[in-house]
Amino acid sequence: MPKISAPTVAEHRATQRAALISAGEAVLVESGLAGVTPRSVCERAGLGRSSFYAYFPTKDDLLVAIAIDAIERWDVDIERELADAEPGLDELRRFVDATMAMTAEGRHKIAGALREADLSPSSFDDLMVLHDALLRPVVRVLEHLGVSTAGSAVMLVQGVLGAGIQLVSHGRDHRVVADDVYRLLVDGIA
Repeated sequence: MPKISAPTVAEHRATQRAALISAGEAVLVESGLAGVTPRSVCERAGLGRSSFYAYFPTKDDLLVAIAIDAIERWDVDIERELADAEPGLDELRRFVDATMAMTAEGRHKIAGALREADLSPSSFDDLMVLHDALLRPVVRVLEHLGVSTAGSAVMLVQGVLGAGIQLVSHGRDHRVVADDVYRLLVDGIA
């Protein structure tokens, strides 16, 4: 029987699973989608290759777990940034700044790498539900600004944020991009 490295079997399994997700994320960011294999992930995690299949039946299952973990961390960090913001423009500013800063830290690279994955339709749908949950702060900010969220405003704001993310991902200074995105959202084009 294998030795467990935690007080309980459940804690041991949670630790092992977390180690595989963390290792998988590191391999994904460093080597891209093709580099994520059971062997590379287990080597990075310091676990035997059979451990992979005890937690993830397929590579897709690991990729979905990596995405869920990244989305949940992103959401927690955005909420932390907005926790004491004044509703309205201060909240919008902090949201834009945090989004661009987190992108500059490389936290959006996971999404880019996962776009290349040919995930099963159900896995992709699960990720889209989680990704859509990331729009909650946008909806809240717009509501605090008195903007109707029933129409296209949320998606238009998301589009501007997405363009900012692309600029930062391609090397533009995140502070300059955040200023431009904020100004565009507040003042519009003219």
